Amino acid sequence: MIEKAYAKINLILDIQGKRKDGYHELKSLMIPIEFHDDLKFEPSDSIELESNVYIEHNAIIKVAEIIQTKYQIKQGVKITLNKRIPIGAGLAGGSANISATIRGLNRFWDIKMSLNEQEDLANSLGSDTLFCLHNKRGILTGRGDHIEFLNVEKPIDAITLVCPNISILTKDVFSHYNHSGVHDFQRSVETYLTKGDENVLYNDLLIPAFKTSPKLQEIYDQIQVLGLKPHLSGSGSTLFLFNLSEDEIERLKTIKDIVIIHTQEHQELL
Repeated sequence: MIEKAYAKINLILDIQGKRKDGYHELKSLMIPIEFHDDLKFEPSDSIELESNVYIEHNAIIKVAEIIQTKYQIKQGVKITLNKRIPIGAGLAGGSANISATIRGLNRFWDIKMSLNEQEDLANSLGSDTLFCLHNKRGILTGRGDHIEFLNVEKPIDAITLVCPNISILTKDVFSHYNHSGVHDFQRSVETYLTKGDENVLYNDLLIPAFKTSPKLQEIYDQIQVLGLKPHLSGSGSTLFLFNLSEDEIERLKTIKDIVIIHTQEHQELL
């Protein structure tokens, strides 16, 4: 049995400040994209994980153990992770894996968890996990534990990801963050959704990400010199662009130390 773990990008990321629980209060317009990891679930006497990429403290095993204990499951499971989403890239790869494990084990072990149970478990394990559980365009608030789904009349069908060979820790980016409060989140969202004007998109972690990784700023500046408009997802390091022509893609390829991925907005089947 295969479960897909879809990446996300933040079209807008507005940081409101730090909360008492240590998380940051945020507002974000997010979309899922077709770029994904695959998790394969097979019978086993124990819980085991096989991955094509080494990930220190991989949360997949932890999630499986939590579910097995909570629902008193006697069977084991072998989970094979085929990881494509880069680590430390601002694409919620880890959160996507957690949420895909919840969905996958609910089916594989035939637990019949309610949606509320799945959501509560996802929220207990991270900030992007609720979004990655649903994989639908929405506005995230709180620490990412509240979501307002949005109707999608026309999904974004030409997204180019620029993934520098840089892994950035979110905590390092936030250590450079100093809230300025210069943006109007609601107006920016409304303008983008009604007019599709990407000039209103912003990410409050852009400058903190540059301070964390000067190499990221160098790549960002190189893209701008090419006459293109990059946007940062999450705390980085992935940059994304829309509707590039073949010529613009060829220009992008002149930049060193990046991987270029072509994708589109993911749409859940009804």
